[in-house]
Amino acid sequence: MSDTRIRPELPDAAVRSRIEHDLDATLLVEAAAGTGKTTALVSRIVSLLRSGHATLNQLVAVTFTEKAAGELKLRTRELIEEARGDASTPAEERVRLDSALEHLEVAKISTIHGLCAGLLRERPVEAGVDPLFEVAAEEETTALINEAFDRWFERVLSDPPEGVRRVLRRRSRWDGEGPRGMLRSAFTRLIESRDFDAAWRRDPFDRNLEIENVMVRLRAVARLGERPSRPSHWLARSFQEIHKFVEDVSLLETVRGRDVDGLEAELRVFAQRGRHWRWKGYRHPYRNDLPYDDALAARDGIKAELDRVLAASDADLAPRLREELRDAVACYEELKARSGTLDFLDLLVRTRDLIRDNPSVRHEFQQRYAYFFIDEFQDTDPLQVEILMLLASQDPDETDWRRVSPVPGKLFIVGDPKQSIYRFRRADVAMYEAVKRHLLARGADLLLLSASFRSRPSMQAVVNAAFEPVMQGNVEGTQASYVPLQAVRADIDEQPTVVVLPVP
Repeated sequence: MSDTRIRPELPDAAVRSRIEHDLDATLLVEAAAGTGKTTALVSRIVSLLRSGHATLNQLVAVTFTEKAAGELKLRTRELIEEARGDASTPAEERVRLDSALEHLEVAKISTIHGLCAGLLRERPVEAGVDPLFEVAAEEETTALINEAFDRWFERVLSDPPEGVRRVLRRRSRWDGEGPRGMLRSAFTRLIESRDFDAAWRRDPFDRNLEIENVMVRLRAVARLGERPSRPSHWLARSFQEIHKFVEDVSLLETVRGRDVDGLEAELRVFAQRGRHWRWKGYRHPYRNDLPYDDALAARDGIKAELDRVLAASDADLAPRLREELRDAVACYEELKARSGTLDFLDLLVRTRDLIRDNPSVRHEFQQRYAYFFIDEFQDTDPLQVEILMLLASQDPDETDWRRVSPVPGKLFIVGDPKQSIYRFRRADVAMYEAVKRHLLARGADLLLLSASFRSRPSMQAVVNAAFEPVMQGNVEGTQASYVPLQAVRADIDEQPTVVVLPVP
């Protein structure tokens, strides 16, 4: 079977041909925007249909947004129509394409959340969900989160526990978010990660002692600001700011005694908003008995110590606050149950649990779906990975996705790891790279699409020169490697793609 749409002069024509024709291989395709990766994915779907490898009801295609899913379905329709109208298409293939076209609107081409909702509605009893559940829209989820938080906040204000109390003493942040907003943000993040229910580590931390020690050091450093050779020297002015802070704290404590919560909050503001920490001034003797380097080292040393104490204080606060917010999370779950809705995370967690923990359901779905296509894989989070890997497993009894080997050819993955910087809904480049290593170790092949149809060669040259030297993958998998773009279109001499503006 030949395809004239794959132009032989393309620099990656062999890769595109393999995507379309090597239907029994597990492939992971990496491609930048504009390289036609969605077209390559659709061409593989149509090849499976016209060759008889699978029917449309045996295929699952997952992408990131409803809009992208709609476009994927539309492009599949266009390519099927094109193949049906080709006079060289054999009669038996045309029959298969006719059948596919009839069932295209009910095909499982959707977001991962749409796929999960469909599977849960098939097996609501086994999944433990309301058979008539509705998927909460984002605005509805936000309203439930707000209601749950408001109820919880009103209850705890009468007698706030330590974590809440410490947050309430903080000043508004640079972006205007106050203590209540900080608690609301922490609650939202906890809602988004509630599937991780293990206890959070809490290291020993004596907050009172640590804050007392840092205040002692601040007083000692403040005294270094006495008798500078030049009072207007920027480093001297930095010491004056430290001295002023220490004096203000002392005066306040003379009136009301030590308030550790309040002092912690003030230390945070002093550390984060003080421009004076960057003041250095010219190099010259700071004081007859204190060389400039020693004075600067003392100032920078107390700043480092202050940052350490505040970071340790945050690490101590986080697990406390998590436990104190559990009642708010429980209230959110109760409100959802009353409204008969599931949010996006519920869809993933309930589907993962259904597939992982129910062998008969897992076996049925594994047998029903012969091929999985995953677009925008860089936006896939750990739960989605677990669901898809278990469904693609060649061992129907394996429940740990990290030990799964997919059925050859059952998985086709397209992604651009460079876009993982956006970290949509818990997606992470380290997760992407871990799955890639997992699949390659189990027989998958990595293919690269490099021919860019979107931009001109001169623009591509600038982009390649800027990113290729600095964007190198690392052993930890926390940095994506750069794949240089290759030219397809020609430059237009009278329309430059790059204009360099001199900066005075």
